[in-house]
Amino acid sequence: ETSQSKSPLSNRKNADGLQLSLNSAREEVKLLSETNDKLEATIDELRTDQETDKAEHERVLEKFGKLRNALMEERSKAETAEARACEAETLAGKGSYNSETTRVVHLKSNPLADAMREKYQSEIDSLKRRLEEAAEAAASAYARQGGGGTTTTPAPYKDRGSLDSAGGRDSTVDAQKLHSRLKEQFRNQIALFRQGVYLITGFKIDMSQGGDNDSQIFTVRSVYGEREEDHLKFKWSPKKKNKLDMLNTDMAHLLMNGAGGVYVTQRGSWPGFMATVTLQLFDQQTV
Repeated sequence: ETSQSKSPLSNRKNADGLQLSLNSAREEVKLLSETNDKLEATIDELRTDQETDKAEHERVLEKFGKLRNALMEERSKAETAEARACEAETLAGKGSYNSETTRVVHLKSNPLADAMREKYQSEIDSLKRRLEEAAEAAASAYARQGGGGTTTTPAPYKDRGSLDSAGGRDSTVDAQKLHSRLKEQFRNQIALFRQGVYLITGFKIDMSQGGDNDSQIFTVRSVYGEREEDHLKFKWSPKKKNKLDMLNTDMAHLLMNGAGGVYVTQRGSWPGFMATVTLQLFDQQTV
């Protein structure tokens, strides 16, 4: 009897223990399920944020590409406009014009000739007076010597003086016209040379006077540059012959720290450095 009474009591205790373990396991499963739901919600939020960032990145890249294409298009338009301006300047220098939009007015007098005449008019009048006085003195001397008739020497002297002065003015005007044409031709040749260098090398080079009168500053811009302010500056003096110094600019600092700087620091080759600059900027645009 004692063993039989103890057995139900032991079974009940085991059942209560199992029930308690089961309840604890259920609560743990519930907690884990809630934690899993929270983690899945967090993962979904992270995925949403990632997709948003990816879309924003693609939008920025697309906008950058459009801006770069617009910049290159505007630069191409500017180059075309500059070429047309040079061509128009050349045609204008040769006297060409559009008869539909341009009206040619012919002046009755030449302003340059009038200016030259006013400039030398006093000298011409002085010479005329001296010629008249000399002619009158010669006529008086001839009359005192008893010569008859009238003399006509003043008129020939006047005509000769006017012809000489007119010839001098014509020579001056011709010389000025020749000088202007030579300057115009020289300016056109410089513009063509700069355009050819730009098309062949990809560099637009502008020259200006340095701080001291013995040196020149060369500003170099690449056709593949992303911004207008991206440029290199070189200083050169004819006294130093083959020595060339690069001035400090943002672009120079960036490129000298790159692979191209080796051509200058180790080999002293500026052409090799400029070739590397062209390739590097070209690769940046085509990436």
